[in-house]
Amino acid sequence: MFERYTEKARRVIFFSRYEASQFGSPKIETEHLLLGLIREDKALYRWLPKTDLQAIRQRVEDHSKKRPPTSTAVDLPLSAAAKRVLKHAADEAERLAHKHIGTEHLLLGLLDEHACFAAKLLREAGADGAEMRLHYAEQQSQPPKPWSFQRASYRDLGFRVLSAETVEIHGSRWNVDYVRDAVQLCRAYNWHWHKSTWMPRDIAVERRTGRISFDLGLASDAANFEILKGGWKKDHCFICRWELFETQDDASHGSAYTNGHDWLCTECYSKFWERPDFFSSSYSDIT
Repeated sequence: MFERYTEKARRVIFFSRYEASQFGSPKIETEHLLLGLIREDKALYRWLPKTDLQAIRQRVEDHSKKRPPTSTAVDLPLSAAAKRVLKHAADEAERLAHKHIGTEHLLLGLLDEHACFAAKLLREAGADGAEMRLHYAEQQSQPPKPWSFQRASYRDLGFRVLSAETVEIHGSRWNVDYVRDAVQLCRAYNWHWHKSTWMPRDIAVERRTGRISFDLGLASDAANFEILKGGWKKDHCFICRWELFETQDDASHGSAYTNGHDWLCTECYSKFWERPDFFSSSYSDIT
């Protein structure tokens, strides 16, 4: 079962079993996988900006039933949710075209099991599965490319051969071909874009899976859905992936142009949308 697991990933399973035994649990639950994961691989803390190991451990202790520890010699089984996490991890490795299954895939697997307690803790800790996938996809691409366009091109357009010309957006160099394609996608329909202050949005959450939707009408099915007020905490510019979130201190992150669905940061709007001739002009800022 663990043939493809890296040494670190195998140690995660070992530590998870140990954690479960210390809580006296009859099974290895997703929260034990999480404790084993962050105990083994400290590098994963980069994806958890709002917490630390002690805070997560305290949450698990508060959540767990009080039982005496069991012997570490007892071979504890994985819970149904924990088994699904391992399946999700394998799926994540396949999607990223990775031959191995490592700690990064286990972390993504926990996030994929949306309704489990470990996924809830990760979301509270600031983990962003989409950002992680794009980061690891960027690392996987060969040969390495020097531009930050890789993250967005993987997500929106797929990898392909691009020219060497770049244009600066928010201080970073972006490949001109990628930007041109993204702008064309924005212009595919005659959208009306207007400037707006970014505010958190309410979302509908499916109770069983934790999956979300912007269709608030789903809340009429109260047995299966609930409304989470302000649950959508950030968006990104469609072109350059600039983060947009609620803030009173930084207008570049707190306001942008929207068509009611997508967003353009103020720099991309002024540079590419207000200048429809940008790519056909001399555009001296392209190098």
